[in-house]
Amino acid sequence: MQVTMQHALKLFWRPKAIELEDDGVMTYEKVEIIRRNDGSIRFNNKMPYHVTLGYIGTNGVTMLPQTQSLMVTPFSYANTQFKNVPSTFQVGYINDFGGLSFYEINCPVVNNICNISVANRDQ
Repeated sequence: MQVTMQHALKLFWRPKAIELEDDGVMTYEKVEIIRRNDGSIRFNNKMPYHVTLGYIGTNGVTMLPQTQSLMVTPFSYANTQFKNVPSTFQVGYINDFGGLSFYEINCPVVNNICNISVANRDQ
């Protein structure tokens, strides 16, 4: 019998110059989110850290295909491949411990920076 497994492991090293504050929590509010004319979303990462989105969706239903995630490298941007994202949705950033940090996103105006707030997960 032969068993084959396919896994991807990403390992990041954080230099002392960009260590997180004492609480060890990254402030994802520094990632600008813009809803574009075609309904796609642009994530502008203005931090010196890689940012990984493990969830983009509404009402617990993800728009990311299967088990995919979206990684945005430091000081760059990434666009979603899917279109027609509603003006209000949620994102979940994968933190250093593998958990998701959820945020509510409200984009009332196209091609403008969206409003970001910490999501209330008790609802």
